[in-house]
Amino acid sequence: MIFGVVFFCLALTVDAGFFIDKSQVSRSLYKKVSNPYGKKYKEHLNRKIQEERQLKNKYPVSKLYFEQQLKRLNSQNISLQYNTILNHDESVQDEPLFFYEVFVDDTDFSNSYNNHKRKKEPPAKSENFEVVRDNTFKFGDVGGYHNVKSELLQCIDLLKNFEKYKKYNVRIPKGLILEGPPGTGKTLFAKALAGESGCAFIPVSGSDFQEKYVGIGSSRMKELFKLANQNIPCIIFIDEIDAVGRKRSGDGESSSNERDSTLNSLLVELDGFKNNTGIFLIAATNRIDLLDPALTRPGRIDKKIFIGLPDSATRKAILDIHIQGKPHEKSIKIDELVLFLEGMTGAQIENLLNEAMLNALRHDRTEFTGKDFDLVLNKMMVGWQPNEHDFTSDIIDHIAIHEMGHAIVGIFSRHHSKMTKVIINLSSPKSPGYTVFESSTANIYTRESLFEHLMILLSGRIAEEIFYGKSVTTGALNDFEEALKLAEKMVLYYGMGTNVIYPSTSDKYKGMIDSDITELIHKAYNSAEIILTKSKMLLKETSEILKREKYLDAETIQELINKNHKYLAELKV
Repeated sequence: MIFGVVFFCLALTVDAGFFIDKSQVSRSLYKKVSNPYGKKYKEHLNRKIQEERQLKNKYPVSKLYFEQQLKRLNSQNISLQYNTILNHDESVQDEPLFFYEVFVDDTDFSNSYNNHKRKKEPPAKSENFEVVRDNTFKFGDVGGYHNVKSELLQCIDLLKNFEKYKKYNVRIPKGLILEGPPGTGKTLFAKALAGESGCAFIPVSGSDFQEKYVGIGSSRMKELFKLANQNIPCIIFIDEIDAVGRKRSGDGESSSNERDSTLNSLLVELDGFKNNTGIFLIAATNRIDLLDPALTRPGRIDKKIFIGLPDSATRKAILDIHIQGKPHEKSIKIDELVLFLEGMTGAQIENLLNEAMLNALRHDRTEFTGKDFDLVLNKMMVGWQPNEHDFTSDIIDHIAIHEMGHAIVGIFSRHHSKMTKVIINLSSPKSPGYTVFESSTANIYTRESLFEHLMILLSGRIAEEIFYGKSVTTGALNDFEEALKLAEKMVLYYGMGTNVIYPSTSDKYKGMIDSDITELIHKAYNSAEIILTKSKMLLKETSEILKREKYLDAETIQELINKNHKYLAELKV
């Protein structure tokens, strides 16, 4: 084991013009330290000191600089207290004052040194906040998001090497805001940043500043920053900052006044920051639009990083991390899971794997299977209840036909996301049947993709009408609600109606808007009806399989189409 120890060797100066006048430095500054390690250690140290003194580049230092270095080291719980180890027992008052760094790399003395010269100072404490030290959580424990990590690494450099940035007249950011949907890893990134930097970490929640007594929030904010100042370098993490940093309303209510007072205290503390304080504030929220502009303006928390849903590479990294230690059958392919889990957050992916393993252990199995995975996924999507719905056979027939209507139109939609599977789940408290499509992180859609989505929403009811005429169920309730909302957006907001823009919703234009929406829905209905009418035999056969198996994937449907040329002939629209 190589053990490195830094010793600071000091001696008095003789030249007041260039060095320090010895009258400026008190003799009490020096204290001879007894040598507990024996003659061999003293010879070893003397040799190192002589080598250091032979260097041409010697660094004279002032008392002020020496005291600053001691303060910095003491902040790291290395209490030197103006001690020095002398290389001989003679007087040192005729020696120049130098600052030596002598590294002792000798395992013979390492064990002795561990119990010598170093003592822990009691850490600053607080009744309301906890200082986390020795944080071992690093960026390697967070899967993917390499661009976010790269941005955060510069924040570490800002904390450690702020002099480098001051050299180029760069204003050091006082903090940053991590924004994004719930479960994307904002808290993990804050924790990992503290672990990578080696700084003290104080995690708090915005709700910690909310109490029934007036003035508590403001006093706690002051307490928080006082604690951070006592633990420099330090990272403060305020989760859900919108609870304390919400826009000031000025409505006069007592709750608003208390929140405004707390926010004002936060702003005052931020304005009190200096470029070299060693305090860095990280805030997290999924509602950045609620924050007061005074909090997010340049000069305060002006740095913002958006953490969105994971891309394929990040999902792969998240899966690799959380699947460790969870045995699974070989038929489960990670690459397929990566594609299937598109649109899920990291927290959802972790929970999915954890619940799948728990379900396997519940049934005395040491590996989770694809069925465990599907079962847990179904629970996440539509919920679960201990008792199945008591449906008649006729109603289950309607459910199967309805869902296969969605699925078949989805399969033959060229611009829509891919249909993956159809499920009948009689234990779901929400819907006894549902069709699953691949999720997408895209936020820009074409008119064709939206129109096909409108067709898919209407196709469940159309399938019921083809087989049962007017004897339909209420299963299309949610489908109709979504279809109407989509058609309204296409006409009013996306400019996909007769007119690109409607200047108002006055009586003059209401009739035109209603006409456009109705026409759009009718076109989608007619297009879906053509597909399902021509695929009636396929619809019947697949619904029987779904009713029997309670599950049917897109690959099985495609195989049925490929094997039966009559379906191909029917489906030429």
